[in-house]
Amino acid sequence: MPNADSARPALSDAALRETLDLLGTVVANMAGKLDRHGQILADVQKAATEGRDAAQGAKAHSDPQRYGRHIGQELDKALDATLDRLKTLQSGFATDRQETRRSLETLVRQEEAVLQHLWDDLEEAGRWKQRIPFIAIFALVVALGLTIGLPRFLAGNSTACAVLGGEWLGGPETGKEACVFYVG
Repeated sequence: MPNADSARPALSDAALRETLDLLGTVVANMAGKLDRHGQILADVQKAATEGRDAAQGAKAHSDPQRYGRHIGQELDKALDATLDRLKTLQSGFATDRQETRRSLETLVRQEEAVLQHLWDDLEEAGRWKQRIPFIAIFALVVALGLTIGLPRFLAGNSTACAVLGGEWLGGPETGKEACVFYVG
């Protein structure tokens, strides 16, 4: 598991899909190449079998050494191209193996980063879940405080009354002032 203190950016869904598509393409290409290599190896085996059969026939009908040399030369000519193709394919396999290894290592690192990000999000959600009762109590205290304090503030302040659209009036008999709202 990666270090919990290291911050790694999470991959987007599009980047993950693209990476998975890339991996699928690499696997499909490798399967196609393996099929082609299997066919080439079958062709080489067939050519070798035919060459062996031809050698056996020539040995039975003539001088084995002379015809053996002749058959060997013909086999060398026939197999040179195939052997060259096999060498090329082998180097292609090595390159494909390295590319696949790098792609898989990249995918593993990305998966670890995503899992670490999810783990961090889960831990943070757990911390917020623990804080919810305290936040609710604080909100209740603030709401109660505002329910009690706001009307007292509005009732005792002429500026607040004017901002809310009321009028600050003094009573003729008692001389007490109050915020009054008129309809209409």
